[in-house]
Amino acid sequence: MCLLHVQMALSDTLTKHDHAIEQVVDRLLRQYRDLSKKPDIVPLVEFVELPKYLHNFEWDEAKFSSGDTLEEIESAVMELVARTEDDLKIRLNDYTTTKQAVAGIERRNQGNLMTKSLVGIVKEDEYLETEHMRTVFIVVPSYNLDEFLSSYESLAAMVIPRSAKVLTSDSDYALVSVTLFKKCEEEFKVACRERRFTVRDFKFKADDIQASEEEYARLRTELEDQHVNFVKWCETIFGEAVIAQMHLKAVRSFVESVLRYGLPVNFEVAMILPQAKAESRLRAALQEMYGHLGGNWV
Repeated sequence: MCLLHVQMALSDTLTKHDHAIEQVVDRLLRQYRDLSKKPDIVPLVEFVELPKYLHNFEWDEAKFSSGDTLEEIESAVMELVARTEDDLKIRLNDYTTTKQAVAGIERRNQGNLMTKSLVGIVKEDEYLETEHMRTVFIVVPSYNLDEFLSSYESLAAMVIPRSAKVLTSDSDYALVSVTLFKKCEEEFKVACRERRFTVRDFKFKADDIQASEEEYARLRTELEDQHVNFVKWCETIFGEAVIAQMHLKAVRSFVESVLRYGLPVNFEVAMILPQAKAESRLRAALQEMYGHLGGNWV
């Protein structure tokens, strides 16, 4: 009776853990396919394709000793599952963080003049800052450029006359520099906002261009390295997870069979791989053939 209780308790945990490792295997496969940009690819297991590994499955004594108890084998599998989940979370977080950093730089460099970085656009000789004066940069809608150029000198009391220069433009906006006295800068910004002209918050620093380029290059290299390593890791760990999954399924099959058919052991375990869309017909056929053995198990 004690043995029966142990087997029933083990059956419950095996069912739960079998589902847990199945989820991990699925996550690894989805991640591998996403990184590889190949929606149908499946990594090799033990250097062979997955169906072949499953077809030729044999218990691996080197990984899971048959001398261990069923509980010890189950525990070893779940340790692998927990370790894999933690590693996957860390690697995915690091990769996502770097990818977002690269995308952020690219957005700043590729957006329109309202949002893109002005580093590399504004040249050193186009910027002035002294104790009393400063150059400010205004993004003006293209259709309002003439209006701005004819009125900017009157937007604040101490704007330098004829200081406006159109530095660049895109399909929607023009970037204009204006030099003014610092004491009227806030007044000028308020007047611009009222007229829907946008003053960009920018100060020229000679080192910014090189620093920005170096940071982008560093992040791109880091992202490429992380991508390569992440793909290799998913490929390797997927195989290890499938191997552990199959050993856990073997243990579960043994426990379920003992509970169903009793001792001594007198049963065979088989794996059937149905063709696409044939699973329901296969289940019906198996139920018809073996349903008399008891239980709605198919």
